[in-house]
Amino acid sequence: MKYLGRLLVYKYLERFFVKVCFALFLITPNVLADYDETILVIGGTGRVGSEIVKILHKQGYKNIFVLSRSDKNRSRLKDLNIRYLKGDILLEEEIKEVFSDNSFDVVINAVSKVGKSKNPHAIGQANLSKWSKINGTKHFILIGSVGAGPNPKDNMWRDILIAKGEAEQSLIYSGLDYTIIKTGIIIYDDTPATNQAFLSDNVNIVGKVTRKDLALLSVNCILNNNCLNLTLNAVDDSLGSMAN
Repeated sequence: MKYLGRLLVYKYLERFFVKVCFALFLITPNVLADYDETILVIGGTGRVGSEIVKILHKQGYKNIFVLSRSDKNRSRLKDLNIRYLKGDILLEEEIKEVFSDNSFDVVINAVSKVGKSKNPHAIGQANLSKWSKINGTKHFILIGSVGAGPNPKDNMWRDILIAKGEAEQSLIYSGLDYTIIKTGIIIYDDTPATNQAFLSDNVNIVGKVTRKDLALLSVNCILNNNCLNLTLNAVDDSLGSMAN
């Protein structure tokens, strides 16, 4: 019985140690990053995308492009030295034009369905995967969702989760180096970053994360070997309970 008790304690400490080390590594800026890399943020004026752009700018990236369907919400990025592109990811000809006129080292897809707009995830990601590959993009980061796939448990968001599952598969089989960062509950208000969020390989946890922490985790994964070709989950134990 004593042996079993020690074994359980050891296994707990082992899991805790691995999680803490992984979390601290990913929250630390990638010192190997080349800040001359050209970065394209899809949905960069949105609630998550704009935070990603702010972190990129803060960390010193010099060539930041933002792609959005309209000029709306550019005020979120006021006074930042970035370049705007206009295009609809659902229209392949527009995406072809964007990638034909520019070369991007890294593409980050932070797009989301807003209001009654068309679901952008499946078709949009297919277009982005195709033209990023043709363009020679080195790394594609997709902000995904826990539960995405062909048979989601959540009926309320069923159509979105199915489309997001198709988007993830499109990226995985694109031939691009990729990172998928799944999220459970994103705190969209102006809650400050806790700096305690981490990326877990348990993609079934429905956890919470602030959009500021999510942005930081995303940027710190850029061309980071510890993130390449993995599907991970952004969670933050400090924000409350989580469930499988």
